[in-house]
Amino acid sequence: MKGNFLFCRRCLLINKDFKDLNLNSSFLFAAVFENPDNCRIMLELLLGKHIDNLSVKSEHPLLISTDVKCIRLDVHATDSYDVNYDIEAQNFYEDDLAKRSRYYQAELDVASLKPGDSYDKLGDSFIIFICTFDPFGRGLCRYTYEASCSEDGEKLGDGAKRIFFNTKGKDVESLSAELREFFGYFENTNDAYVSTVNNPLIHKLHKEVTKLKKSRELEAGYMKFEELLNRTSEKAKREGKIEGKIEDILRILCRLGDIPEDVTCSIKHENNSEILDKWFDIAIESKNVDEFIKKFKSLNSKDYGAYKL
Repeated sequence: MKGNFLFCRRCLLINKDFKDLNLNSSFLFAAVFENPDNCRIMLELLLGKHIDNLSVKSEHPLLISTDVKCIRLDVHATDSYDVNYDIEAQNFYEDDLAKRSRYYQAELDVASLKPGDSYDKLGDSFIIFICTFDPFGRGLCRYTYEASCSEDGEKLGDGAKRIFFNTKGKDVESLSAELREFFGYFENTNDAYVSTVNNPLIHKLHKEVTKLKKSRELEAGYMKFEELLNRTSEKAKREGKIEGKIEDILRILCRLGDIPEDVTCSIKHENNSEILDKWFDIAIESKNVDEFIKKFKSLNSKDYGAYKL
């Protein structure tokens, strides 16, 4: 349940119409950059280097499943030098971002090697988050991490980099003019903003974005995706309330004494909110565990028959 709720939070679309989405929308981000040419433009702007023959792996395309946990909206690409890139739009601060980058790194490494391959065939990699907030609170527009020796600072040289971009950073002079314009476009993906910049890469990218926004099929997918997120979010909230009630009942009973295992099991497996409310009232009223169990059994046998104790 918690995983579903966090996914909904990460992919929150703020109830915008499809035509009004910006690139910081996880859905539009994945739709635009699963195209290799579009992804190459983004990476060249982010990394400031030319990239040859980029291929984007479509192992998690925009297919809407009934299981929201299986939808991945990051972009995974590989260039002609077997350098791997994983890029994701991030709109909300979460304290697990660093460890999530570690997980993505492990995924890339496992996917890069075939059984029996030597480790020297492991390609370089970039894990990239484009954040619309400061992920580490130090005011930088770009945080680049590589493994290094704690004693003398010597880099390990394992070829792995994790980069966290912050579109709200203060040291904007450290960025190229092209990247500053891309950051602006990332949160203002519209004709009005594009008319203020002269960067040909952004103009080319915007033409592709405009085409995608006219796609009826993609718009229908977006509406279905948004509906699925809303439904999953509501379910997560309901499940959260149930879990909270169970925890409250058990916490009260622990203060009264030792709780028999069968009673604990019955409480933990109950998912009817009204029944839990009645059990909570009984727990509050009871002076000891024996009194609670007596009322608990009586209530179950008369009204619910939920569990035979």
